[in-house]
Amino acid sequence: MNKAKIIILAGQSNAVGVAHTKYLSSHFSSEKVEKFKLGYDNILMNYYSHDMKSNGFVKTTLGCAEKGKDTFGPEVGIADYLSEKYPEDKFFIVKSAVGGTNIFYDWLPPSCKGEYQKESFGFGDTESEFYRKGGWCFNELVKILDESISILENQGYEPEICAFCWMQGESDALETDTVEKYGERYENLLKDLNEKFGKYMENCTCIDAGISDVWKYYKEINQWKEEHAKNTRNSIYIDTIAEGLVTLKEPEEEVDFAHYDSDCTIKLGYLFAENINYEKF
Repeated sequence: MNKAKIIILAGQSNAVGVAHTKYLSSHFSSEKVEKFKLGYDNILMNYYSHDMKSNGFVKTTLGCAEKGKDTFGPEVGIADYLSEKYPEDKFFIVKSAVGGTNIFYDWLPPSCKGEYQKESFGFGDTESEFYRKGGWCFNELVKILDESISILENQGYEPEICAFCWMQGESDALETDTVEKYGERYENLLKDLNEKFGKYMENCTCIDAGISDVWKYYKEINQWKEEHAKNTRNSIYIDTIAEGLVTLKEPEEEVDFAHYDSDCTIKLGYLFAENINYEKF
């Protein structure tokens, strides 16, 4: 049975991708930009992102972010790297990302306990119901991952999750109480995913990207991410600041300081892809 190598891409807006396609030609050759647009036959993606959902695996290409916006996410960089280095292999990206979401509530794993604030999630849930079910973003990730595994198994593949790529923390870096709870929630998120998908995640590398320096408590969030990766098996921290990822130039008419420029979004994808331990697969 052929293995299906799955790469999870999850998080908030810089995982969704708010980078503008129109600026790519300023950073890459026309041939490379055309390749981004055409997509990759051997790198397929099943995604849920804001109001867009692929409903199955499609070619990884530009535009898999939000309807009505010519934007893209780090999946394009992941796909480009993989297609260059492993042109004969097939990979499957599962992307679940929503902008402006935090791990304090939205991505809250079911096993995590914390303060209850009804206005933060609503939907008529009681406190016990919310914590039993987990945050809605966590549940959307579980749902699309379940769906993706079923699709691949029905096609005769043996799914194996080789990486969990996490680009999140900006929304939690705004208040001290969310910063303090960040580590607990992230560790429980990984634990809950392993409890549900453990047989597929035996060789999974968890790759956690740092957030940019425009956020109030970015140092505290990034320090925790780095220390956690150092002390946890199969975990890697990407120092996005040291790697030169910036939010300083685009769009030209009004710079969006919250989101990575187009070349940096591609580079973020490259950094995720470079840090996967392919020797295990």
